[in-house]
Amino acid sequence: MELVKETMRALAFLSRLPVPARWFDGYDGALYGTVRGFPLAGMIIALPASIVLLIAIAFDLPDIVTSLLTIVALIVTSGALHEDGLADVADGFYGGHSVERRLAIMKDSSIGSYGTLALIVSVVMRTALLTAVLDQVGPIHALIAVVGTEAASRGTLVKFWQSLPSARAGGVADRAGTPSEGEANSALIIGAVVLAAAYAAIGGLLPVVYAMLLTGLVFYGFSTLCREKIGGQTGDTLGAMQQLATISLMLGLVIAL
Repeated sequence: MELVKETMRALAFLSRLPVPARWFDGYDGALYGTVRGFPLAGMIIALPASIVLLIAIAFDLPDIVTSLLTIVALIVTSGALHEDGLADVADGFYGGHSVERRLAIMKDSSIGSYGTLALIVSVVMRTALLTAVLDQVGPIHALIAVVGTEAASRGTLVKFWQSLPSARAGGVADRAGTPSEGEANSALIIGAVVLAAAYAAIGGLLPVVYAMLLTGLVFYGFSTLCREKIGGQTGDTLGAMQQLATISLMLGLVIAL
Protein backbone atom coordinates (compact mmCIF):
# COMPACT_ATOMS: atom_id res chain seq x y z
CA MET A 1 0.00 0.00 0.00
CA GLU A 2 2.88 2.37 0.70
CA LEU A 3 4.19 1.81 -2.82
CA VAL A 4 0.76 2.64 -4.23
CA LYS A 5 0.72 5.87 -2.22
CA GLU A 6 4.19 6.79 -3.45
CA THR A 7 3.13 6.08 -7.02
CA MET A 8 0.08 8.32 -6.85
CA ARG A 9 2.02 11.12 -5.17
CA ALA A 10 4.79 10.81 -7.75
CA LEU A 11 2.18 10.88 -10.51
CA ALA A 12 0.91 14.24 -9.26
CA PHE A 13 4.40 15.71 -9.65
CA LEU A 14 5.43 13.96 -12.85
CA SER A 15 2.26 14.51 -14.87
CA ARG A 16 -0.83 16.60 -15.47
CA LEU A 17 -3.10 13.67 -14.67
CA PRO A 18 -5.60 14.33 -11.84
CA VAL A 19 -4.79 12.55 -8.57
CA PRO A 20 -7.48 12.31 -5.83
CA ALA A 21 -6.72 14.30 -2.68
CA ARG A 22 -7.07 11.24 -0.42
CA TRP A 23 -3.63 10.03 -1.55
CA PHE A 24 -2.07 13.04 0.17
CA ASP A 25 -3.54 12.48 3.64
CA GLY A 26 -0.67 12.74 6.12
CA TYR A 27 1.82 13.60 3.37
CA ASP A 28 4.51 16.10 4.35
CA GLY A 29 5.25 17.10 0.75
CA ALA A 30 8.74 15.56 0.62
CA LEU A 31 9.25 14.54 -3.02
CA TYR A 32 12.25 12.32 -2.26
CA GLY A 33 9.92 10.09 -0.23
CA THR A 34 7.92 9.18 -3.37
CA VAL A 35 10.77 7.98 -5.57
CA ARG A 36 10.00 4.26 -5.41
CA GLY A 37 6.78 5.13 -7.21
CA PHE A 38 8.46 6.97 -10.09
CA PRO A 39 8.75 3.94 -12.42
CA LEU A 40 5.15 2.87 -11.81
CA ALA A 41 4.01 6.47 -12.33
CA GLY A 42 5.88 6.29 -15.64
CA MET A 43 3.77 3.32 -16.64
CA ILE A 44 0.58 5.26 -15.89
CA ILE A 45 1.87 8.28 -17.81
CA ALA A 46 2.34 5.97 -20.81
CA LEU A 47 -1.32 4.89 -20.83
CA PRO A 48 -2.83 7.93 -22.63
CA ALA A 49 -0.07 7.71 -25.23
CA SER A 50 -0.82 4.00 -25.66
CA ILE A 51 -4.46 4.81 -26.33
CA VAL A 52 -3.42 7.41 -28.90
CA LEU A 53 -1.15 4.84 -30.55
CA LEU A 54 -3.99 2.30 -30.81
CA ILE A 55 -6.42 4.88 -32.20
CA ALA A 56 -3.88 5.95 -34.82
CA ILE A 57 -3.36 2.32 -35.80
CA ALA A 58 -7.14 1.82 -36.04
CA PHE A 59 -7.31 4.73 -38.50
CA ASP A 60 -4.43 3.17 -40.46
CA LEU A 61 -2.24 6.24 -40.16
CA PRO A 62 1.37 5.96 -41.39
CA ASP A 63 3.82 4.67 -38.78
CA ILE A 64 5.69 7.95 -38.55
CA VAL A 65 2.46 9.90 -37.91
CA THR A 66 1.40 7.34 -35.31
CA SER A 67 4.77 7.64 -33.59
CA LEU A 68 4.73 11.43 -33.57
CA LEU A 69 1.21 11.54 -32.13
CA THR A 70 2.27 9.07 -29.43
CA ILE A 71 5.29 11.18 -28.47
CA VAL A 72 3.11 14.31 -28.41
CA ALA A 73 0.68 12.52 -26.09
CA LEU A 74 3.56 11.68 -23.73
CA ILE A 75 4.70 15.30 -23.74
CA VAL A 76 1.19 16.61 -23.04
CA THR A 77 0.59 14.08 -20.25
CA SER A 78 3.83 14.98 -18.50
CA GLY A 79 3.38 18.71 -19.07
CA ALA A 80 6.71 18.74 -20.94
CA LEU A 81 8.38 18.48 -17.52
CA HIS A 82 11.43 16.56 -18.70
CA GLU A 83 11.67 18.31 -22.06
CA ASP A 84 11.91 21.63 -20.22
CA GLY A 85 14.83 20.27 -18.22
CA LEU A 86 16.61 19.04 -21.33
CA ALA A 87 16.29 22.43 -23.02
CA ASP A 88 17.56 24.30 -19.95
CA VAL A 89 20.54 21.97 -19.61
CA ALA A 90 21.51 22.37 -23.27
CA ASP A 91 21.30 26.17 -23.03
CA GLY A 92 23.14 26.36 -19.72
CA PHE A 93 25.90 23.84 -20.35
CA TYR A 94 26.83 25.25 -23.74
CA GLY A 95 25.79 28.88 -23.39
CA GLY A 96 27.71 29.70 -20.22
CA HIS A 97 31.43 29.81 -19.51
CA SER A 98 31.35 29.44 -15.72
CA VAL A 99 29.39 27.39 -13.22
CA GLU A 100 27.53 30.46 -11.98
CA ARG A 101 26.61 31.59 -15.49
CA ARG A 102 25.47 28.09 -16.51
CA LEU A 103 23.21 27.81 -13.47
CA ALA A 104 21.82 31.29 -14.14
CA ILE A 105 20.98 30.40 -17.74
CA MET A 106 19.35 27.14 -16.65
CA LYS A 107 17.14 29.07 -14.21
CA ASP A 108 16.04 31.52 -16.90
CA SER A 109 12.64 30.59 -18.36
CA SER A 110 13.56 31.71 -21.89
CA ILE A 111 14.93 29.23 -24.42
CA GLY A 112 17.96 29.63 -26.65
CA SER A 113 19.38 27.96 -29.74
CA TYR A 114 20.96 25.04 -27.89
CA GLY A 115 17.75 24.30 -26.02
CA THR A 116 15.65 24.49 -29.17
CA LEU A 117 17.97 22.14 -31.02
CA ALA A 118 18.02 19.71 -28.09
CA LEU A 119 14.22 19.54 -28.09
CA ILE A 120 14.10 19.00 -31.84
CA VAL A 121 16.67 16.20 -31.65
CA SER A 122 14.85 14.56 -28.75
CA VAL A 123 11.43 14.56 -30.43
CA VAL A 124 12.88 13.46 -33.77
CA MET A 125 14.93 10.66 -32.22
CA ARG A 126 12.05 9.32 -30.14
CA THR A 127 9.68 9.50 -33.09
CA ALA A 128 12.15 7.76 -35.42
CA LEU A 129 12.92 5.02 -32.90
CA LEU A 130 9.26 4.32 -32.18
CA THR A 131 8.60 4.27 -35.94
CA ALA A 132 11.33 1.65 -36.32
CA VAL A 133 9.77 -0.47 -33.55
CA LEU A 134 6.34 -0.19 -35.19
CA ASP A 135 7.80 -1.20 -38.51
CA GLN A 136 9.72 -4.18 -37.15
CA VAL A 137 7.45 -5.70 -34.50
CA GLY A 138 4.02 -4.08 -34.86
CA PRO A 139 1.72 -1.90 -32.73
CA ILE A 140 1.19 -4.15 -29.69
CA HIS A 141 4.90 -4.60 -29.12
CA ALA A 142 5.45 -0.89 -29.75
CA LEU A 143 2.88 -0.14 -27.05
CA ILE A 144 4.69 -2.49 -24.66
CA ALA A 145 7.98 -0.78 -25.50
CA VAL A 146 6.56 2.65 -24.66
CA VAL A 147 5.28 1.48 -21.27
CA GLY A 148 8.54 -0.27 -20.37
CA THR A 149 10.67 2.65 -21.49
CA GLU A 150 8.68 5.26 -19.58
CA ALA A 151 9.01 3.20 -16.40
CA ALA A 152 12.74 2.48 -16.73
CA SER A 153 13.68 6.03 -17.72
CA ARG A 154 12.16 7.35 -14.50
CA GLY A 155 13.90 4.72 -12.42
CA THR A 156 17.14 5.89 -14.03
CA LEU A 157 16.23 9.49 -13.18
CA VAL A 158 15.93 8.59 -9.49
CA LYS A 159 19.30 6.83 -9.38
CA PHE A 160 20.90 9.80 -11.14
CA TRP A 161 19.32 12.12 -8.55
CA GLN A 162 20.77 10.10 -5.69
CA SER A 163 24.21 9.67 -7.28
CA LEU A 164 25.16 13.34 -7.62
CA PRO A 165 25.25 16.19 -5.09
CA SER A 166 22.95 19.17 -5.48
CA ALA A 167 24.57 21.85 -7.63
CA ARG A 168 22.26 24.73 -6.68
CA ALA A 169 21.37 25.53 -3.06
CA GLY A 170 17.68 26.29 -2.82
CA GLY A 171 16.87 24.87 -6.27
CA VAL A 172 13.96 22.54 -7.01
CA ALA A 173 15.99 19.36 -6.62
CA ASP A 174 17.76 20.72 -3.54
CA ARG A 175 14.49 21.66 -1.82
CA ALA A 176 13.04 18.26 -2.71
CA GLY A 177 15.79 16.51 -0.74
CA THR A 178 17.85 13.54 -1.83
CA PRO A 179 16.57 9.95 -2.01
CA SER A 180 18.42 7.41 0.08
CA GLU A 181 20.57 4.87 -1.72
CA GLY A 182 18.09 2.14 -0.80
CA GLU A 183 15.13 4.07 -2.19
CA ALA A 184 17.02 4.95 -5.36
CA ASN A 185 18.11 1.35 -5.87
CA SER A 186 14.52 0.20 -5.37
CA ALA A 187 13.29 2.63 -8.03
CA LEU A 188 16.04 1.53 -10.40
CA ILE A 189 15.25 -2.16 -9.85
CA ILE A 190 11.50 -1.66 -10.32
CA GLY A 191 12.14 0.20 -13.57
CA ALA A 192 14.62 -2.44 -14.72
CA VAL A 193 12.18 -5.28 -14.01
CA VAL A 194 9.41 -3.57 -15.97
CA LEU A 195 11.83 -2.86 -18.82
CA ALA A 196 13.15 -6.44 -18.86
CA ALA A 197 9.64 -7.87 -18.98
CA ALA A 198 8.61 -5.48 -21.77
CA TYR A 199 11.69 -5.76 -23.97
CA ALA A 200 12.02 -9.53 -23.47
CA ALA A 201 8.42 -9.92 -24.62
CA ILE A 202 9.33 -7.99 -27.76
CA GLY A 203 12.63 -9.59 -28.75
CA GLY A 204 14.05 -11.83 -26.04
CA LEU A 205 17.13 -11.20 -23.90
CA LEU A 206 19.25 -9.28 -26.41
CA PRO A 207 17.17 -6.06 -26.43
CA VAL A 208 17.25 -6.01 -22.62
CA VAL A 209 21.04 -6.34 -22.56
CA TYR A 210 21.64 -3.77 -25.30
CA ALA A 211 19.25 -1.24 -23.78
CA MET A 212 20.70 -1.53 -20.28
CA LEU A 213 24.32 -1.39 -21.43
CA LEU A 214 23.76 1.63 -23.65
CA THR A 215 21.81 3.45 -20.96
CA GLY A 216 24.51 2.67 -18.43
CA LEU A 217 27.07 4.33 -20.69
CA VAL A 218 24.81 7.36 -21.17
CA PHE A 219 24.24 7.55 -17.41
CA TYR A 220 27.97 7.55 -16.74
CA GLY A 221 28.72 10.05 -19.49
CA PHE A 222 26.00 12.50 -18.50
CA SER A 223 26.91 12.21 -14.80
CA THR A 224 30.51 13.05 -15.65
CA LEU A 225 29.40 16.01 -17.79
CA CYS A 226 27.18 17.37 -15.00
CA ARG A 227 30.03 17.19 -12.49
CA GLU A 228 32.31 19.00 -14.93
CA LYS A 229 29.85 21.72 -15.95
CA ILE A 230 28.01 22.54 -12.70
CA GLY A 231 29.41 20.25 -9.99
CA GLY A 232 26.33 18.06 -9.57
CA GLN A 233 22.64 17.84 -10.39
CA THR A 234 19.64 20.16 -10.53
CA GLY A 235 16.00 19.57 -11.33
CA ASP A 236 16.76 20.37 -14.96
CA THR A 237 19.45 17.69 -15.19
CA LEU A 238 17.00 15.13 -13.78
CA GLY A 239 14.63 15.90 -16.65
CA ALA A 240 17.47 15.72 -19.15
CA MET A 241 18.52 12.35 -17.76
CA GLN A 242 15.02 11.00 -18.30
CA GLN A 243 15.08 12.15 -21.91
CA LEU A 244 18.53 10.71 -22.57
CA ALA A 245 17.56 7.42 -20.92
CA THR A 246 14.41 7.20 -23.05
CA ILE A 247 16.43 7.61 -26.23
CA SER A 248 19.20 5.21 -25.22
CA LEU A 249 16.75 2.52 -24.08
CA MET A 250 14.77 2.68 -27.33
CA LEU A 251 17.98 2.81 -29.36
CA GLY A 252 19.21 -0.35 -27.66
CA LEU A 253 15.91 -2.05 -28.51
CA VAL A 254 16.06 -1.02 -32.15
CA ILE A 255 19.69 -2.11 -32.51
CA ALA A 256 18.85 -5.53 -31.08
CA LEU A 257 15.84 -5.98 -33.33
